Amino acid sequence: MSAPAAWREPASLLPLHWGSYRARLLTGLAMLVVGTACVLGTTAYSLPLLLIGSVLQPAGWAVLPSTVGRRVAVPLPVLGFTWLMLGGSEFSWCYCITLAAWLLVRLRPLPSFAVLVLPVVSSLVLAGTVTTYEQGWITILVSTLTIVAAAWLARLIAIRWDSWQSVRTLRKEPSRLDQRDPQ
Repeated sequence: MSAPAAWREPASLLPLHWGSYRARLLTGLAMLVVGTACVLGTTAYSLPLLLIGSVLQPAGWAVLPSTVGRRVAVPLPVLGFTWLMLGGSEFSWCYCITLAAWLLVRLRPLPSFAVLVLPVVSSLVLAGTVTTYEQGWITILVSTLTIVAAAWLARLIAIRWDSWQSVRTLRKEPSRLDQRDPQ
């Protein structure tokens, strides 16, 4: 009996049509972070940041290595909810949409989506404690740290659940539609 193989990121097992996995992951992640920071840093006096962030963020989702359908499904909803976050700490729950999109694009199994409760709980606490616009940086910092920690926790859950099982495109066995009738 052979030893079990080390767990690998499911997205790293996908055949890529262009670029390398690591370069696309790092570039996409950087574009997401900078794009989101530009949107969240927007004020009435810095509207060009909104434009820059609104272009960078969807481009970041497009660059990340994943299946096409997942990369296409997330940019507009995430961008819309990122714009909502400009409303202050009462809208910090919108970070869970970004986290859900990350989990979807990173091919995480369904049980790992339980971590979505973390940004929601964080937003309830923030809405009661951060009350002025000048304290907005606290909301951004705490919410960002929360979703980063939740994403790493989701990865640990994926390793535990062996997430390749939940992603049909990575399975070795054929799907029901691939099986041929022996007639």
